[in-house]
Amino acid sequence: MDEPRLEVEIFQIADDGMMKANRSDGTGWDWGWASWERPWMSNTPQRFAYRCLPLTIMNQTGWWITNPVGFTAFWQGGTAPGSMQFQFDAAGETWSQWINNQFGEGVITWNTPFLFRTRPRGSRLLVCGPVNHFKANAHPLTALIESDWMSMSFTMNYKLMIPHYPVRFEAGEPLFQAIPIVSNICSDLEKSAVSFQHLADDPELYKAYHEWDKGRREFHQQKVRGEVRPDGWQRDYFQGRDAVGRLAETQHMTKVRPPQVTFGPMKAPSE
Repeated sequence: MDEPRLEVEIFQIADDGMMKANRSDGTGWDWGWASWERPWMSNTPQRFAYRCLPLTIMNQTGWWITNPVGFTAFWQGGTAPGSMQFQFDAAGETWSQWINNQFGEGVITWNTPFLFRTRPRGSRLLVCGPVNHFKANAHPLTALIESDWMSMSFTMNYKLMIPHYPVRFEAGEPLFQAIPIVSNICSDLEKSAVSFQHLADDPELYKAYHEWDKGRREFHQQKVRGEVRPDGWQRDYFQGRDAVGRLAETQHMTKVRPPQVTFGPMKAPSE
């Protein structure tokens, strides 16, 4: 049986006048495929952070929705709604309807301009802060949405951790990452078969792990002795092979290509 194909419909809730492409004041909602680059990763020596393929793959999975307006938020420390001050760079009367402290507790809330619907039944939408992207004193809240049936919008929220400390959000910076998932991962986990055992109980995996561990230690010793360039690195995982040279039997990826977006109703939706 073929695996179910993920279908994603993105509906614009906001009026066209709220979108960045239609505004002249430098503000506005915008969206696009998540970038694989992160400033802090680019600033590492020889950009070595990008050698960690699991990080880089996660960076570029899903869509970014960007912050529509630059502003500074100042939490006064109270728990009641409205205990936060906002200073918007432009169109404050407009954007205060979209960005506020409606839940209290030092939480900034964005009323998002898009509604995501997914197929097949049981599919989900993971909404989180921009992956591997950090902001001092502002922690993005993560949510899993039943996007196969929901007909309402959702909010994006950041929790400020320290009161009386201003936090800055720039216009156009990534606000959250939307990652559609083809199945109900909660149900998948509930029905999963899980085992716990010693590594030695699986001789093949035991051998592969210790070959990797031995090779890793030898590689670092060679670096110390100057036998390997300081920026040298082992590429086994990046090239999709284990420590004994076997190629991965499942699909190996080094980049995520964004899907084509059709503008207008999706034709012949499947269940």
